[in-house]
Order: sequence, then structure tokens, then C-alpha cells
Amino acid sequence: MNKKIYFQILIFLAILSIISFVFIVYFKQDNKISAKTEVEVTNNNSIKNSEDLITEMKYFSEDNKGNRYKIEADNGVINPDRSNLIRMNKVRAIVYLYNGEKIFINSDRAEYNNVNNDTTFNGSVKMTYNDHKIDAENLDLSFENNFATLYDKVNYNNGMSNLTADKILIDLVNKNTKILMNDENSNILVRSNLVNGNN
Repeated sequence: MNKKIYFQILIFLAILSIISFVFIVYFKQDNKISAKTEVEVTNNNSIKNSEDLITEMKYFSEDNKGNRYKIEADNGVINPDRSNLIRMNKVRAIVYLYNGEKIFINSDRAEYNNVNNDTTFNGSVKMTYNDHKIDAENLDLSFENNFATLYDKVNYNNGMSNLTADKILIDLVNKNTKILMNDENSNILVRSNLVNGNN
């Protein structure tokens, strides 16, 4: 064969490689699952009330935006009716935001959805973000909506003031927060921690 045919084959292969690369990078990536989840469970499985009790549970996931989520529990049980839901006890969770900030969550119990990572925490919920501390009875954490809702006996403290309300809504993307009372006629109770007129 002469040089002209080799050159045409080389150009054809280069074009084919570029098209394949563009397809894989831009189109194929959209079809992948948006989050990857790793599960780490110890072999100390026991049976409690005819349900399988799993001890020392750990889940880790990451979304396409770089936000990571780690949730651990002393023990848990897979919901027999919906296998994607895991009921957990003595729960600790960390939300690693893409900008490097962390949100720490502790609660007595939680129900974790291992498909979309949405979690419902309840029983002595404690949420800490920088200097902000929120205690509540319940917390709904939605990664699909990038939203956290704390409700029932909500107490907020940022070092400068204490606040008591029925519900706090937090947008995890832009950190916008709404503080609400269930009854429109009730007021949000705010107490200042500052003394000596330093307000």
C-alpha cells in the first residue's frame, strides 16, 4: 500500500477515537447512577425478634457535585417490606459539603434509604454546623432536594443567642434557613447570650 492509504486510515482512526472519547465523556456519564454507595458491615450478625440485626453499620456515598455522606450506627435492621430502607439505632452521620464544610448529626434512631441516601432521624437529634447547634426530636434529610427539616422541640444555639421554635428548614446548597412555628399566633422565642451590653 502506498503512503496515501496509510494516511487515510490514520485520519479515520483519529476521528473515530475523538468521537468515542466525546461520547464516553459527555453522554455515557449521564447514564451512570448519580451516587455511589459503599457499605461496611461487620460479621457480628444476630437475630432479634425474628428480624436480622446488623451491628456496626457504615454507609458512605458521594454525589456528582462532590458532596459526600457518611452514616454509621451501632446496629440496624433492613425493613422487611422495603429492602432499600434500613432502620438504625445510635446513629452518627457526617455530610461533607463540596466546599469542604461539614455537618455533624447524631440521633437515637434513623431510617436510611440506601438508594437515594435520604434519611429520617428521630429521638434526641443533634445537628452541628460550624458554631451552629440545633437540637430537635426529628430531622428529615433529603439529598434529592438538598434540604433538611428539623421539627418538634427545636432549640437553636449559635453562641450569641438561643432560639426555640417548632420547625427549621435549611437549604443545604445556599444555607438559607426558615424558622417557623406551627401556630401562626405563636412567637419564636429568642434569648440573647450576650452580657454587659455587647449586643
